[in-house]
Amino acid sequence: MGNLLKVLACAELEHGQIFFLDFENAQPTEAETAVWNQVNAVLEVAHGILAELQSYNGAGQEIREAIQNPCDLKLQEQAWNAVCPLVAKLKRFYEFSLRLENALRSLLEALTSPPYAPMQHLEREQALAKQFAEILHFTLSFDELKMTNPAIQNDFSYYRRTLSRNRLNNLQHDAENEVNNEMANRMSLFYAEATPMLKTLSNATTKFVSENKTLPIEDTTDCLSTMACVCRVMLETPEYRCRFTNTDTMLFCMRVMVGVIILYDHVHPVGAFAKTSKIDMKGCIKVLKEQPSNSVEGLLNALRYTTRHLNDDSTSKQIRAMLQ
Repeated sequence: MGNLLKVLACAELEHGQIFFLDFENAQPTEAETAVWNQVNAVLEVAHGILAELQSYNGAGQEIREAIQNPCDLKLQEQAWNAVCPLVAKLKRFYEFSLRLENALRSLLEALTSPPYAPMQHLEREQALAKQFAEILHFTLSFDELKMTNPAIQNDFSYYRRTLSRNRLNNLQHDAENEVNNEMANRMSLFYAEATPMLKTLSNATTKFVSENKTLPIEDTTDCLSTMACVCRVMLETPEYRCRFTNTDTMLFCMRVMVGVIILYDHVHPVGAFAKTSKIDMKGCIKVLKEQPSNSVEGLLNALRYTTRHLNDDSTSKQIRAMLQ
């Protein structure tokens, strides 16, 4: 995007109001520094997490051989030794989701706190808005990789079965000290989700709203709908798209747009698909469908299967048809 992008905010949010948002170059002001440093410490780890997940090959062969030869102790040991470091890696991913949840909460507190309106926050605190976008980008990237890698759940299922068998036989391996039964239960719930990171953020956003009863829910939902609008405008307007200096910026904006739509749909009482929604869902879906299908199918699936209100009676038939 290079220079600050001049983005017209959605008319349904603020008629005629203009503000700037720079996802690439925004730097924290003095007022943003404390929260920015806290969140940055988490985001610095995110790239490595994605790289580890992308290279996750699983222990499928070792597990198959162990299952096919249950009396061969050497094959059982080989499978266990192959699975244990992978489960340790899955534990790191899960623990990172908890750090990400705390980071999101800090950003929501900063971007919705009085006396400023959400739109003013996004305009004034560009660096925090950028971090919010980076969290959503990471979240959808992680979930897309997880959804296409069945080895994750296969490995973890084998690990849990082996743990149970060992306990019945009064055996204990060193690995159990790192991932005990209680931790394994929490991890199992996490990886059972089709989109575990997005589910974590959705729950965190809902919890943030419920715990901050003095904060109008509109402050949170308007923050999310404004972000969705900004991303859509940047994606559908040629004069803005031509300023993208990074080839990945298009996908970045699409992921962020989808992420905030899903969060909005989980937090807002009537969701993102109702006629009263402040998000132009037809416009957002249209922008996605104009891109190559291989780059957006995962995002469209996220809208289809991880939103809460798509199948409500208040959702128009046209929007449902667009997502079929």
